[in-house]
Amino acid sequence: MIEALASPQLGAAVRVLTSAFWTYPETVHLLPGEHRRRRVLPRYLLSDARDAVRFQTLLGVLEDDRIVGAAAWIPPEAYPVSIGRQARQLIDLAPALPWGWRAAFEAQRGRSKNREYHRRHPPHFYLRAIGVDPTRQSRGFGSSLVVPILAVADEQGVGCFLQTATADNVRWYEQFGFCVADTYHPTPAWPQTWTMWRDPAS
Repeated sequence: MIEALASPQLGAAVRVLTSAFWTYPETVHLLPGEHRRRRVLPRYLLSDARDAVRFQTLLGVLEDDRIVGAAAWIPPEAYPVSIGRQARQLIDLAPALPWGWRAAFEAQRGRSKNREYHRRHPPHFYLRAIGVDPTRQSRGFGSSLVVPILAVADEQGVGCFLQTATADNVRWYEQFGFCVADTYHPTPAWPQTWTMWRDPAS
């Protein structure tokens, strides 16, 4: 079952996203040590998830009443990011600073470069984060977190945008009509990144 998740479900959604992103190339690049990763990664994902909840676009897939997948989508009307939202994001990230300060500079450099590519596109739905419990993958749950928003985007006549750091993900997103827009390294040491764009269905 797919549903829009609410604030009380943030913890469960973040746990699933953390497990899905645990070995993601960008995660390992920024947080190679598992102790720091355990402290910092959930806080970053909480920030993304909470922002999506604000717009009722944090989708969750439930199996036996348990969240096994989640996707944080940000709608076109969410940009530019308000001062209030920026403050909320800082509050979410603050507890991670004692463990994540070493990665903060590299993360900021990478985020700035990613924003350059993001801003090139017209208004769109932005897939900030998507993940399925590793023990529940290859069952169609990921697709069920993508298709509903694509339908909304088509109805509104707007595109969809995402960034990913694995070639396998590129191939997976292509089945939904996404095409590679750019390929680059946000910083010299950062893993290769692909931006992908999907035009609305005519």
